[in-house]
Amino acid sequence: MKSWSMADAAADISAVIDAALTDGPQRIERRDAEPVVVLADSAWMRLVADYPTMADLVTRAPIDADDLPDRRPARIGRSDLL
Repeated sequence: MKSWSMADAAADISAVIDAALTDGPQRIERRDAEPVVVLADSAWMRLVADYPTMADLVTRAPIDADDLPDRRPARIGRSDLL
């Protein structure tokens, strides 16, 4: 990712945008603030897409309780409780 100073980015914002579209995200740094990143809209949409969580995948799995193997009860010893 290329880094630009605020002055360079402001002087040639068109180049920053072109670089973001062709080369990927561009970082703009300013001394008194956190850096910002300029990126193409398609890259942003991939980042904020609504992907299912692991919990969503497990709870929506097409499986019945009868499909799961029987489990033995866990053995808890006295030392495990302390």
